[in-house]
Amino acid sequence: MKPYTLTLSIFLLSLTVAITGCIKEDFDTPPVKSLIFFETFNDTLGSFTQYSVTGAQVWAPAVYSGTTYANMSGYASGSYNANEDWLISKAINFDSYNSETFSFESAMKYGNATDSTLKILYSTNYTGTGDPNLATWTKINNIPLSTGNFTWVKTGNIDLSNITGSNVFLAFKYTCTTSGVPTWEITKLKLNGYSN
Repeated sequence: MKPYTLTLSIFLLSLTVAITGCIKEDFDTPPVKSLIFFETFNDTLGSFTQYSVTGAQVWAPAVYSGTTYANMSGYASGSYNANEDWLISKAINFDSYNSETFSFESAMKYGNATDSTLKILYSTNYTGTGDPNLATWTKINNIPLSTGNFTWVKTGNIDLSNITGSNVFLAFKYTCTTSGVPTWEITKLKLNGYSN
C-alpha cells in the first residue's frame, strides 16, 4: 500500500469516528413537551363539560374585547343565587406522559382570590358523566388566582407530575352563597407533558 493511500485511509477512518461520535453525543434531539390540550372556550366549552349541582346558573363560553373564556357567576336577573357548578376536562391518560405542567389565566370580580369560591381539582375515579361529588377529588393547592376587578392573572407551570392514572379529570369547581357571589372567568387552559 502506498504511503499516501494509508494516510488517506487513516484520515477517513478518523473522520468517520469523529462524525459518528458527534452525531451520537452532540446532535441528539432533546425531548420536546407535547401539548395535551389547549382550551380558550371560543364559542363553546370545547373539550370541557359543565355540571350543575346547585343553582340554575352554569359555566358558559363568553367573549369580551376579543378575549374568549368560560364564565361563571351566581348573579342573575338582579338576584344572588347559591350555586355549585363544575367545569370538567375530558379524560386524560397521565400514564402516557411525564413531567406534566398545567397553566391557565383567571379573572374575577365581586370576591377575592382566597374565598375558595374557585377550586382546581383532579380525580382518578370520576366516570366522566353525572354528579362529580360521587367521585374522589384532590384539590391542587397554592395556585395564584385573579385578585379582582376582572384583572387577568396567568397561573403558569403548575407541576402535575405526581398525578398518575389513565383516566384522570381536571376540574374547576365554583361555589357561592346568596351573600358572596363572585364572577369567575378562565381561559388559555394548557396541559403539557413529555410523551413516555
